[in-house]
Amino acid sequence: MRSRPRLTDTELAEIHRRRPGVRVSLACEGFILTAEEEALFEQMDRERLSADERAARIAQFTRAKRRKKALASS
Repeated sequence: MRSRPRLTDTELAEIHRRRPGVRVSLACEGFILTAEEEALFEQMDRERLSADERAARIAQFTRAKRRKKALASS
């Protein structure tokens, strides 16, 4: 079985280069990343996940967070 392609050093460096601007853009829209969300992005960097894998991981994270919130309010 073939392993999934991982981000190259150059691709990962580009993500790190853009991240401060992304944070500013999010803040302008009223979104501030929590420590838990920052940790998620750091983990995805360490795992060198592709864009599709990152999107899937973020969706999974968001669903789990919503589920937890729904259970706490019931």
